[in-house]
Amino acid sequence: MEEAQGIDLTARQRYWLEHIQACEASGKTTAEYAAAHGLSVEAMYAGKRVLMRKGALPGAGCGRFQRVQISAVQAANTWRIHLPNGAAVSFSGEVDTGVLARILATVVRLP
Repeated sequence: MEEAQGIDLTARQRYWLEHIQACEASGKTTAEYAAAHGLSVEAMYAGKRVLMRKGALPGAGCGRFQRVQISAVQAANTWRIHLPNGAAVSFSGEVDTGVLARILATVVRLP
């Protein structure tokens, strides 16, 4: 085994680490990346789980839920969401929940 970033990884684990990092950098979904590279989506997720447990990928302690702070509404249909990473998202009017989910998922990953 070779040590990568202070963590011992097998050759197979390094293989999945490279693909997972390339997938994240590509901006594609896991399904799109897997299809483009002839990989199984399930295998990518399994590899990611193993790497997260070993501490080779961030997110081992992150769940689907994030702590949020609710503040008073400034005006009707005006929203401001403060995320744990210090970022904030503001919008007003009607919003498509799918678009909002994609925006929040992207902002949560910002450093």
